[in-house]
Amino acid sequence: MNMSETAPLKIAVLLSPAQHAVSGHPLRSSSDAAAFELACSLAPEQRLTILCAGMVSKESLNDYLGLGASAIEVLTVEQGADVVAALQARLQGFDIVLCGVRSDGQSGSGLLPYLLAEGLQMPLVADVLEAKFQTKGLQAQLQLRQFLPKGMRRRLEVSLPVLLTVHARAPQTRQYAYARARSGRISYVAGKHQSNGTNDTPSQAWNIEPALRRPRPLKAKIVQSGHSRMLGAIGGDTEVRASVVLKEGSAEQKAQALLAYLREHHLVDY
Repeated sequence: MNMSETAPLKIAVLLSPAQHAVSGHPLRSSSDAAAFELACSLAPEQRLTILCAGMVSKESLNDYLGLGASAIEVLTVEQGADVVAALQARLQGFDIVLCGVRSDGQSGSGLLPYLLAEGLQMPLVADVLEAKFQTKGLQAQLQLRQFLPKGMRRRLEVSLPVLLTVHARAPQTRQYAYARARSGRISYVAGKHQSNGTNDTPSQAWNIEPALRRPRPLKAKIVQSGHSRMLGAIGGDTEVRASVVLKEGSAEQKAQALLAYLREHHLVDY
């Protein structure tokens, strides 16, 4: 079966706005930009459906327009409402859905692709680096290369429909062009609400507050002389400090020893 002889596949790319961590200036998400470039390798940009959900301005999506997204459809939802329902209603009938692994926000959970795949009844493949079409019999498939920790990679073959989350280390060769950003257009469409009982969470149940710095892990302060610190830095300090392994005793005795250590180093105040 030749892909050019069949009906074109419906491919959607999900984009999300991001902000610079210091200046707050709107910019593109690295993994979402990688998802857009991967989608362009599967089909021409004109055949892609590029979506963003939420109340966003053109300035927030300007970087994606400059990368070559000529038209972005924004699904508008109420402030504080869940965007999964609107995306699920819009993506019915699509063969391939691509998005980033997670948003660039500090507390981004990365659950949206999984909730969306569950609602669309699609298999999900995470951390994709490359994708290309292949045919086996009469069914089109995708051959994927998946990112794994410690430099490992894995080849996968999946059938359609499928939802792919693209890793930020996927190849990104597209350059920003000011002319493309100016000529790109944003269309706003009211997001359809799909009531399924799982996404109908009232906004009153959420507390919106400014993001704070990540908490620092508790670390005991060890008072050492300058000579001891120098020996520790060069690996010449053979003394083992504050390293007691408790193998004997009951659970209560071990808990008391741990509590005594925390009190000694002022890690707890009770």
